[in-house]
Amino acid sequence: MATKTLKNVTVADAYLALMADRGVDYLFANAGTDFAPMIEALAKAQALGTPHPKPVTCPHENTAQHMAIGHYLVSGRPQLTMHHVNVGTANALNGFLNAARGQVPMLFTAGRTPTNEEGLKGHRSLDIHWTQEMYDQGGMTREAAKWDYELRNAEQLETIVDRMLTLTMSDPKGPVYLSLPREVLSLEIPEFTYSSPSRMRPAAPSAPAPESLEEAASILAKAQHPVIITNWGGRNPGVMPALTALAERYGIPVVEYRNRYNAMPTHHPMMAGGNPDIYVKGADAILVIDCAVPWLPSKVKPSEDCKVIHMAVDPMYGYIPVRGFPAHLSMACASDVGLRMLDVAMAGPAKTNAARIEKRRAEVAAHHAKLEDNWAKKLAGAKDQSPIAPAWISHCINQVRTKDALIVKEGPVQTQYLDIDRPCQVLNAGAASGLGHGMGVALGAKLAAPDRLVIACEGDGAYMFNVPVSAHYVSAEQELPILWIVFNNQRWQAVRGSTLGLHPDGYAAKSNNAPLTYFNVDQRYDKLVEVSGGYGEQVTDAGQMLPALERAMKAVTVDKRQALLNVVCAVDTAGGGD
Repeated sequence: MATKTLKNVTVADAYLALMADRGVDYLFANAGTDFAPMIEALAKAQALGTPHPKPVTCPHENTAQHMAIGHYLVSGRPQLTMHHVNVGTANALNGFLNAARGQVPMLFTAGRTPTNEEGLKGHRSLDIHWTQEMYDQGGMTREAAKWDYELRNAEQLETIVDRMLTLTMSDPKGPVYLSLPREVLSLEIPEFTYSSPSRMRPAAPSAPAPESLEEAASILAKAQHPVIITNWGGRNPGVMPALTALAERYGIPVVEYRNRYNAMPTHHPMMAGGNPDIYVKGADAILVIDCAVPWLPSKVKPSEDCKVIHMAVDPMYGYIPVRGFPAHLSMACASDVGLRMLDVAMAGPAKTNAARIEKRRAEVAAHHAKLEDNWAKKLAGAKDQSPIAPAWISHCINQVRTKDALIVKEGPVQTQYLDIDRPCQVLNAGAASGLGHGMGVALGAKLAAPDRLVIACEGDGAYMFNVPVSAHYVSAEQELPILWIVFNNQRWQAVRGSTLGLHPDGYAAKSNNAPLTYFNVDQRYDKLVEVSGGYGEQVTDAGQMLPALERAMKAVTVDKRQALLNVVCAVDTAGGGD
């Protein structure tokens, strides 16, 4: 068994060395007085050149948490965050909830207020150390965390670090939380020996049970009107090729309902748009992949004879208290693994349905062609619209982006105009609807893929949630040139849309300025990026959209600095999918 030994170190020194040894690249942090032993350990590691996660100063916890998410979405490796005791944990919960609901691994840590009033190194030394103490700091995270703990001593350090890493990376993946008391981090250790590499590994991705696979294959292969519905399946890079192959071979339409990641190429003939209703009504078999809410029961329901199959690492979605969708068969497995196995298993029973499959393939392709025609007509009508239409902005983005660009979505960018043809190009980390994720995700993605163009699309309300001064600072400090595009429609459109849906003929519907839904100050977001040395421009005319993007692209790709376009845009009540 290979080991490494550290001499005359603190627990903080050993902790950082262990994290680096286990492949953690970055520590995204917002510090407090509890960080004193960590800061000393980081300074020591920098001075001596010893391995440690690179520290990134994040002026707000929202930036740090979502940088960890963004880095993982591109690199596939979990990253470390650390925040100030209880108040830092509270500020960081938005990103923590997005990670939990999005099944994204994250090593979320926070300091712990010293418990000793005197006598131990690291004891209380400020009045705030009394008022910040909580009975159960980790309790704030417990409903969303896969695991939470408080480090107790030096002897358990390797076990705890490896426990964090293996749990966060085992399906269903998700964030873990560890609090780090200042006295424990300050402990001095004459010698610390640990295994390298670790003797603990995460659980391997699961495969469907053979009998469930056989039953699902029989149902789908013999179905006359099957449909596949997904939401976040495309987050797994293996899903797009597997799903595309299966849908094409068996002529099954794929609906991406309110999708956060693209599971199908946008122009593939089996891509059936974003509205599941017509397919759910006529289906005799539905395969739901990585989708907690495949349709709205108040609007549509499958027939009594329709067989509904769910495929996900947690197909029962146990974190949701109330969920009553039919589940005639549930397959607990990694979706890329399940799809590849299902493709093979369907070959035999599909032979008796070959004529119908061939006919259905043509029908689905014809429906997709109609979608393409509708998208083209919408775009043609949008090119001269004022305020600028989101469809036109999306089209222009597609004209200037590089083929492998990463698009971060936290605004009304419409992916049908982006020609997505490869996995994990569009990233939307708002799994818990926690706005303020996009800018941090973009920064983390750029750290993980420094040679790729990153374009972050923000709604104006979402932009403010991101604590943009924090994000712009990190972009400048870490030399991460990102193209920010703010879709500025001067309102909370989701809030207004929800209100009109519930009260279509109410007072809010008749109001031109319903309370709590509009921004009545003309916000020059393009000026804010200049504080951190970036390029900013306001765009109000559709004819200037493409030239403005070209100027911004020059700032990002040639001048190597961030750029922000504040685009005064229209509201697209139709949404993006159809």
